[in-house]
This record gives sequence, C-alpha cells and structure tokens, in this order.
Amino acid sequence: MIHREKLQNTSQDPPDMAKVYKKTSGNGGLTLYLGKRDYVDHVDTVDRVDGVVKLDTKDFADRKVFVQLACAFRYGSDDLDVMGLSFRKDIWIQNVQIYPECHKPTQSEMHETLLKKGGDNTYPFSFEIPKNLPCSVSLQPGPDDKGKSCGVDFEVKTFLAKEKCNPDEKIEKKDTARLIIRKIQYAPSQVGAGPKADICKSFMMSDKPVHLEAVMEKDIYFHGDAIPLKIKINNETNKTVKKIAVTVEQTTDIVLYSADKYSKAVYTQEFGETVDAGATYENTVSIVPQLSENKEKRGLALDGRLKDEDTNLASTTMVQQGVEKDMLGILVSYKIKINLMVAGGGLLGGLTASDVSVELPLILMHPKPTDDEDFEWEPPTDAEMKVIQARRERQDKISKLMGGYLLKGYKMLGDCCDACGTILLQDRQQKNYCVSCQELDSDVDKDNPALNAQAALSQVRERQLAAQTPATSQDPELNEGPSNTVQASGSVPQPRPEHCEGAAAGGRALLPPPAVPPPSTPVPTIPLAPARPPACPQRTALQPALQEAEEAVLTKLRWATNQLQSASSLEASMQLCSLITSCANSLRSLKELSQ
Repeated sequence: MIHREKLQNTSQDPPDMAKVYKKTSGNGGLTLYLGKRDYVDHVDTVDRVDGVVKLDTKDFADRKVFVQLACAFRYGSDDLDVMGLSFRKDIWIQNVQIYPECHKPTQSEMHETLLKKGGDNTYPFSFEIPKNLPCSVSLQPGPDDKGKSCGVDFEVKTFLAKEKCNPDEKIEKKDTARLIIRKIQYAPSQVGAGPKADICKSFMMSDKPVHLEAVMEKDIYFHGDAIPLKIKINNETNKTVKKIAVTVEQTTDIVLYSADKYSKAVYTQEFGETVDAGATYENTVSIVPQLSENKEKRGLALDGRLKDEDTNLASTTMVQQGVEKDMLGILVSYKIKINLMVAGGGLLGGLTASDVSVELPLILMHPKPTDDEDFEWEPPTDAEMKVIQARRERQDKISKLMGGYLLKGYKMLGDCCDACGTILLQDRQQKNYCVSCQELDSDVDKDNPALNAQAALSQVRERQLAAQTPATSQDPELNEGPSNTVQASGSVPQPRPEHCEGAAAGGRALLPPPAVPPPSTPVPTIPLAPARPPACPQRTALQPALQEAEEAVLTKLRWATNQLQSASSLEASMQLCSLITSCANSLRSLKELSQ
C-alpha cells in the first residue's frame, strides 16, 4: 500500500513538497520515498527523479541494495504469464547501488526534505530520464479484466540482491518496494492557427457540386475544453443534405512489437439540420470528447494511470525529429470527421444517397500548470521595510517591558489580549495587564508605521517630497511673493505640501508644489464672521503679521482651486477639497483675530 504523508510547509521546504509518497517492502527493511509521481517532459529536458531509501540492515547479510528505474511496455496482464514467458518488454532500464554506498548524486532540495523525513540510515538516489522515451500511456481494460493494464509505464524499484543484473538470481517479492511514476508532457505555450479542410464533390444526375468546409480556431486544445468547429455548406445540387454528423476518432498505433493500429470513436454527435437543394448552411458547433462517455470501451488509450487515481483520454503523442518511433511504444493521435449524407428526392432517394466528408487533425494535451517555481521574488519596498522595522522595534519594546514586570513579580499567562494579541501578564492582585495596550498603543496608532501600512507608505512619500522641495524652491516665481516674507518674519511659516495635502492619509498621487496663479484666477467667496468693535492696541500691533499670514493662506487657496479644476483622480480631489476647507477655516480665524 502506498502511504501519502502530509509535510508541514516550512521555510526550508521547497514549494512543491506538499506530500510524500512512501512504499515499504514486505520484510520492512526497505522504505522508498518520492516527493512526486509526475515528471514533466520539457522537450529539451526531463525532470530528474530524486528520491531516498531508508534501510534497516539487520537482515541484509551479504546482499546489496539497488534502485532501478525502468520504462517498459506491458502488452498482457501478469496472470497470462506461463512457462516463464512475460508479456512485458523493457524499453529502457537503469540500476544504481546505494548500499554499500556507491552512488552519490548531487543533492537537491527534494533530497534534503526527503532525508529529513526518512531520518537516519537514509540514502539518496537520482535518475536522468532520456528525452527520447515515450510518455506514460495505458490502454483501458475491459469490465472483466484484472491486473495491471497494458501500456507504457515507468517504475521505480528498490530491491535486495547480491549482484546488480544477474538474471539467474531470484529476487523475492518481500525484498522489493515499487512505485509507479508518470512521464507527462504539457502543451507548448505557443498556439498556432487552426487547421482547415474543404471538399467539392459532384454527383450523378446533377450538374453542380456540394461544397463542404470545416475550420478550427487553433491547433491545440486542452482536455475537457469545448472545441468550436465552424462548418459551411453550399449545396448547389438538386439533392438534399439529410444529416450532418461530427465524430472524433482516437487512433492508437502500437509500434513496439507489431504493426497494430486501430481507431475508436470517442465522440459522436448528429445534427438534424437539412440543407435543401440550392441552399447554404453555416454554423459553429461545440464538441467535447471526454473519457466519462467512453468508460466501457476496451483498449482506449489513456494517460498513464496511477493506482486509485482517475485519468483522462491519452494526450496526443508529440514525435520529435530524430527519435525512432519504435522507442515510443504507443503513438496516439486524434482527428475530427465531418460527414454529410446527401440523398436525392423521390422513392429512390435513400438508395441513391452518398456521403461527403472531410477530416481535421486534433491535438489534445494538458495545459502547463502555474506553479510557484515561476514566481519571481521581489525585495520589499521602502514602505514595507518601514513597517517591518517599526514592528521589530515595537516587539523589542514589548519584550523589555515584559521582562521588567516579570522581575517585579508579575506572572505570564497563556492567554493573549483580544485587542492586540500580546501575551497578558497578571499582577499579585490577580489583575490582568497588557503591556502593549497600556503603555505603547495610543490614539495616534493610525500614524504608527508598525500598525498601519498606509502610515509607512506616507512616511516614504514625505521623504520623497522633502527631497524635491529644495529643487522647487529655486524657482524665481515661487521665491517671490508674500509667502517668503512670512517665512522671513518667523510669524507664520508656510506649511509643507505633505502636511497640508493629506499625505499622511497614504495618497497615491504626488501633487506638484503650489504655484502662484495669475491675478485673473477667481478666489472662492468665504463667509466671514460678523463685524466686531474696534480692536485693542495689542491686536492692532499684530495686523502686519496677520495680513501676511492671510496672504499666504490665500496663495495656497488659489493653488488648490486651480489644481481641483484639472484633477482627474478621486483621491487627489478629496485631498484638495480638504485643503480648501482648511484654508477657509484658517482665513476665518485670521479675520477674527484681526477684528
């Protein structure tokens, strides 16, 4: 029995090590481990078979431990073997000795994970599958057939023997552990144009022919996908097209031991449309050949079947240049056949009927899965590093505070705070205490980069804006005007753009620095407070500073108004509206102070 054991996904494990396949020999001395059972043929390379074997050497005596990878063609079940004859032919076979240690492969991540799983006395092994070997294919058995199905399969076997390849040495079944694996091939990433076929056929007693055309959108389709087929018929004869039939045929060519070639229909559908004499017909039909509709057909070619696992129709065999077909064992191909039954009218219409048909090649394969190996790691951004660093500093503070309280006699509990998740402490009065909530967290957590990613992002953008400020301050148009006068006097400093434009809210758009608008720019009307009695002498002394501050706010207000008219981002518009509101409130306050 094959055992599948879940592995915990740790940072040391490769991403594809979600399970391990294990098989133990009958004597318990050999345990074979594999990390996967599907190995992909990438045309130019094939996945390497990496595994380990755990040994219990107490009953080995003078025997050695070997691991074998074999590709074989089975054309009969085991119960048919008589008089030492085996209905099995080895296409390719390779053996390595792992005990006493002789084979030392270059260790991969797969090896490291399996060695940790196996523990002590575990030995690694590796095999390179040649590129010219066939993919795994099995022939569907009949309802009453028993034993292993016929076809091409790959088998990893570890066994005890005195010699590596001695046909006279009998190896007991209890001294062997086996696992069937599959060599599979995925569809190429580039899809070509679909095939096209047409025919023009004439009939007796008719001057004009029937035109039939069939077109497919692309040349490769995946198992289970609907295949659109465009059919055009131009019936120029005096006969009637009585029936349209579409059939998908699978052709299996067994080239290893004989020229056995046969075809089986895996999909058949008839359409009741008729095309009268002199009429045309155009339609796109959808066909889906599936194994679920062909479960009872014996000898149907399937993708290599693993024990207790379902499969699908065999993928199309992609024959590479320079590879002998005899090495492939079984060749699988598909074709779509469109057939028209054309019959004349009258009592003899059925007797004079004839067929018009075209054929299109079909390639059925599996799509290449999206795995984590194609994922490209990207370093964290400045904002993310800010969050990481702030969280580390915050955790260090929590650890130091908790250490101090433990020295004072506090007790650490097994419960965590519901608000922040920090481990709770308990004083001598049995009162629970959270260090984080009581001493670190506050009402400004929204601006803490350790707790808010937007706050960290804002801090990074603030530094970017600050770096741009010296360059923009060199503009003569910006250095002139009342705003510089205010900064020189020291009364009311001009606010930085990142503070007044809501950069702390994590805005995505970086707004340009304010520019002085032309005099024709309208200033929004701001409702001011009602008039008050004359101000006192002290308030009168502040009038110059208040006027300068008012001019600075008006400059900012004019700039925000211009920017709002051309803003296309909703978030930037909200920030500008908030800035206009703040400026209006500031002007109202300045007016109150000046009165």
